Amino acid sequence: MIDHIRLKELRKEHKFTQDEVAGMLGVSRVTYNLIENGKTPREPYKEQLEDIFDVSFHALNNNKPKPKRVIDNEEEYIKIKNLIMYILDKTAQLPNVGKTVLYKILYFCEFDWFELTGKRLTGMDFVKLPRGPAPAGFDDVIKKMTAEEVVVPVNAKYMGYIQQRYLINEKVPHDLWQGREKEVIDRVIHKLKDMNAKEISNYSHGDLPWKATKDMELIDINLAYQREYPYSARIQEAKRARDRANFSDNPAFSFLLDEPDLYDDLI
Repeated sequence: MIDHIRLKELRKEHKFTQDEVAGMLGVSRVTYNLIENGKTPREPYKEQLEDIFDVSFHALNNNKPKPKRVIDNEEEYIKIKNLIMYILDKTAQLPNVGKTVLYKILYFCEFDWFELTGKRLTGMDFVKLPRGPAPAGFDDVIKKMTAEEVVVPVNAKYMGYIQQRYLINEKVPHDLWQGREKEVIDRVIHKLKDMNAKEISNYSHGDLPWKATKDMELIDINLAYQREYPYSARIQEAKRARDRANFSDNPAFSFLLDEPDLYDDLI
């Protein structure tokens, strides 16, 4: 059985009311109250509860926190904060970009950059959860950003669900990211920004680092070197270079040269 104390703690951590969680489960508030207090079976709502609270059913059953690497370096925190701010600024007008989508964009930015350069982009680690990779220490970063009034956490309705979103509370500098770092980040955002939480979670399940990791464990970033198409950033980059060479002299395809994902757009 799911630990009812842990379930209540998670709801409060996410700042959801019982009415809001009941709505996401498609049950009455009275029914959810029984679920939360262990007076009715929760197993039928397994997948929905995992999705809502972004934890595994195993963690709910055993009241075990997910592994966490504390962000104890100010320089690392600033890099993570800058990446979150940049992504939120680029996707501010998109109603689908809630916490789950943000998680996956952060993951692919970090792993694509490492695969291409052998260096960390921010230093953020990721945990394997049932709905895909999630950044370790994210809640600590967001709490600090909220305290600094950089972002404002809000709950919004999207496709019938309550969605956690983060609104930027200050202007993001245009030069926050530059050069190749900016190019890689922009490419990831361009590729994933239109997916909803379910679509992007399903997509992330195909990436080898997530598949090769045990549930609730930190994902080894070195697994990025073993990725295959369409996840491999190196293969994508090589194909884009080849296609730019093939189409650069053809006026009919010249407009495609400015597309961040040229090869993907052609197939």
